[in-house]
This record gives sequence, structure tokens and C-alpha cells, in this order.
Amino acid sequence: MSLGAWIISILLVNMALLAGPAPTLHQTTIKVGAWVDDASRHNFGVRVNIETHTYNMTPDSLQYFWVGDDLSNGAFIQFGYALEPGIDCLQGTVTSGILTCQENSEPIANSDARWQWQYWPNSSKPNFYFEIGPRGSGGANATSQEYTILPSPSGTWDFTINGTTVAETNFPVSPSTEPALIIAEGTIANESSPLGPVRFSGLSYFDGQEWKSVDSLIAVTYCDLIATCVANQYGVTSTGTDSIVVGSGATRAPNDTLLWSLAEETLQVQVHPGLQFLVATTIATQPYYGYATLKVPKGMFAYISLPQAETGTTGILGLFGGKDHFNGWMGAVKSSNLSVQVLMNADENVTANWTTDTTVPTAVAVSTAIILLVLSFTLMRRRSLKHKRGV
Repeated sequence: MSLGAWIISILLVNMALLAGPAPTLHQTTIKVGAWVDDASRHNFGVRVNIETHTYNMTPDSLQYFWVGDDLSNGAFIQFGYALEPGIDCLQGTVTSGILTCQENSEPIANSDARWQWQYWPNSSKPNFYFEIGPRGSGGANATSQEYTILPSPSGTWDFTINGTTVAETNFPVSPSTEPALIIAEGTIANESSPLGPVRFSGLSYFDGQEWKSVDSLIAVTYCDLIATCVANQYGVTSTGTDSIVVGSGATRAPNDTLLWSLAEETLQVQVHPGLQFLVATTIATQPYYGYATLKVPKGMFAYISLPQAETGTTGILGLFGGKDHFNGWMGAVKSSNLSVQVLMNADENVTANWTTDTTVPTAVAVSTAIILLVLSFTLMRRRSLKHKRGV
């Protein structure tokens, strides 16, 4: 889901689901958490442990702690627990800000943590389906629950907590397109408003055959009032292997920076002597000349880009105008594109292939040979004439 869609989601949930005063205009929507490594793309389900943290909140606010995926059918799916005090509809749809309730509404206490899923058929539009669990279904304070989004045997999405199915849907399963997300988000009245903190740990994804642990986590920090967001106290901090604390009191890592990685893999790139090229990773984008050896967080993409498909050849042919033409990549990736990406699940090697064009050097050589032949013939003719004259 785009950041704009995230903003819309929180505002609509507050306006449509709360049967109380509308949120005040000075509220800010905060989102902090982590992207998962690139290896989690194309997954068919995600799960994570979320530690419940309950506290008193005002009836015009919502805080939601979830795991989610952008799907290849254009939808977005998320599941976790929320603090959402007020009189709330427990199941329904929101279409362009208009709520259609399909179940009863009931009062939710200001510290009542309940599970909640949302499904957005088109993540670029403000329309979504939702369901909220019964009282206390998000677990007691300081307890950890495993939230799972997974395919059912019938090919639709199910939601489980600690291995028990709590909700079933009719939405068709579709693989993800982007890395999975773990996020804490909420409407914040001022900088002293709490957001958690909440611990996420044990994140894994289903590749269609088995559940796999993640190898790297990258910071996500965003809000709809950028100046406030930069100054606020909400952050995301790595606390060890595949574990982060998000919200109040956590160190605010810059957006898209590496929080944690299981290991670093070595990437070796061989391009062309002296030719500048770029390699971009989650750590840095850096130019190299001819070749490069660098470390990349495990499970992440490295992006390699050539500036051109033609360059001067080396050696004596280059002195006479010889050109090398890019002929594609070999090794960890096979492509004829100038820019490629390499998934770093292990040490990898990538080499650029070139074909030498000798047209210009050959023409120069032929022209030089003709000139030499003409000069030689002329010189021989002059010597012959001198001989005949007895000179």
C-alpha cells in the first residue's frame, strides 16, 4: 500500500468507525515500523509475534499494530490488534468514507486491545473491508500473540492468532508484490501522546511451500505532517535477532535505513576496465570503476547500472578507435538490460560481457596499408627513373 493510502486508511477508520466526535484537525497520522527483506516478495502469507501493550486512549483516536502485504491483484491485506475506543461497528465496509455495517456495534473501552483485519481491494482507492474481534481478543497487556495471514484450503485468506483461526474471508489468495510490512500507526494529538511501544518479533513469510524466516529489516518512518514527524519522539529500534520495538521511546531511525540483518553477503561485479557504473543497496548508492567488491545485507537486492552500452576498447585497438559493445550480463543474473538487480541470498558474482567492434581499426589498418603501398610504389618508381638516367 502506498503511503498516501495509509494516510487515507487511518483517517477513514476514525471518521467512519467511531460514533463519537470527529478527530480534531491538529492530529497527526504516524507510521513507524519496518519493511522486510526483498526475499519476502511474492509470498503467500505472513506471520509475526506482536506484544500487546494496552493504555488509556481518548475516544477520537485509533492505534493499530499490524503485519501486511501488497498483493499482485492490486489489493492490500493487514492483520494485527488495535486500540480504538468508542462505539464501533464490528464488521463492515467503508466506501469513499461511508460506512456500511454488517454486524452489531458495541462500546469498546479505552484500553481494550482487539484483533482487527482490513482488506483493501484496490490499495490506491479509499475502500476497504474490516472486522474487529471480541473484547480482549488482542490479548492481555504484556503478552505476545502470533498473528498470521495465510491461504485457506479453498484458496481464500484466513486470519489466525496463536494457530487458531479467528476470521475467514472470501477474498482470493494472491501473491505479494512488495516486501512484507510490520507497522505501528495511529492518530496522535500531540508529541506526548503514546504510541505503544510495541515489540514485533519472529516475522516469517510463506513462499507457497514452507514458512521462511526473514534475513533483514529496513526502517519505515512516516507521517502526514512532515515537520512534526521529523521532530516527534516515535521511532523503531532493533532489539536483536529479527526483533524490533516500535513507537514511544524507540530511537527514530531514518526512513529506509537498515535496522537488522542476519548476515552480509559478498557481491563481486566485473564490468569493463575504467568504465564507471553504479551499485545501489539499502546501505548506499556508490559509483565504481571497472569492478567492485562490496557487502550487501542478506536477502536484499543489489541494483547494478551501466551508463552506456558502448565504450572504447582496451589495448592497441582502442588507440585506433576500437569500440566494445555491451552484450549482456552473466553469472548471478542473465540479462541484456543495462540495469539489473541481484537478490543476495548468498555470495554472488556478476560479469558484463562485451563484443569488440574492429570496424574502425580495420579501416585504419587498410587505409594505412594502402598509403604505405602507394608510398612504396612511388619510391620504387623514382629509384627506377634515376637508374635509367644513370644518376
